Amino acid sequence: MNELIKSIKPLLPEVEKKMIAFGLNPETVKSETSFALQILNEPKNVYLRKSTTDSILKSVLNISQVGLTLNPVAKEAFLIPRWDKTSQKVQCVLEPSYVGLVKLLTDAGSVTSINTQLVYKEDDFEINLASDNPVRHIPDLTERKTIMGVYSIARLLTGEKQVEWMEISEVNKIRDTSDSYKAWKEDNSKHSIWNSSYGEMCRKTVLKRIYKYLPRTNKMKFVDNAVALTNKDWEASSSQVHYAESLIHSSTIIESKKEELLRELSICNSDQIELMIDYLKDNQPDPIEAGNSYNQRDIDKKLNQHV
Repeated sequence: MNELIKSIKPLLPEVEKKMIAFGLNPETVKSETSFALQILNEPKNVYLRKSTTDSILKSVLNISQVGLTLNPVAKEAFLIPRWDKTSQKVQCVLEPSYVGLVKLLTDAGSVTSINTQLVYKEDDFEINLASDNPVRHIPDLTERKTIMGVYSIARLLTGEKQVEWMEISEVNKIRDTSDSYKAWKEDNSKHSIWNSSYGEMCRKTVLKRIYKYLPRTNKMKFVDNAVALTNKDWEASSSQVHYAESLIHSSTIIESKKEELLRELSICNSDQIELMIDYLKDNQPDPIEAGNSYNQRDIDKKLNQHV
């Protein structure tokens, strides 16, 4: 057993408690933490094992927020290492796959089916958005070298079809804004999923675009959370999370709102948590009225309120 897993195992019970509190049953939680340890222990995942312990634990916790599994057979979500230039450390993130996003969309009842395909220069391809059958795509199975674009076609509950098409240049512009990809370009010893799974990321990119225009259902929260995770290049620091969590517990907001913010903590990026902290600071008990310890600034603030 490697040293990373030895250090993580004693910390998992606390993560498991939170996963159960977020709605997963104990059996599922045990399975997911076992899958995580299995993935971390695989010989090929050397770079992943360089991730911080906090980021690994947070990635496992995020499973409870997206309704997917780390089961390697299902291929719904992966633990991915990313270089964080802010902390100068490798951070582990939970990366929902193309397969996982399709599952969530169909489970949510937004579509009955959805298909996403790469289009190569050699393929026989035609798209007509005004047609009842908007896509005609016959792949050239003998030679497929140059990717021209990627499309997604969804069948709605009404039977209608919705299509989204992206030129490969559009996809690459999005790729080029990714911090993990920029880190890989500067130093190819760093991992980027754009480099290791380019086709998969192209499919996910157009899928995330069409998702914005699909009918909303009351079960879309998991999809929203999964898309939010794929849009971040690194996690917020543990100190940010802990500070925000303490402010939530001490705040004057209603309990249902506190529970909502606690759930959102695990999928927020650094900027989002800073906005949450600003909001929570404005919703703390008055230290003077509460009889807590206070300073001259608190007194001045109270006087200004009365004035």
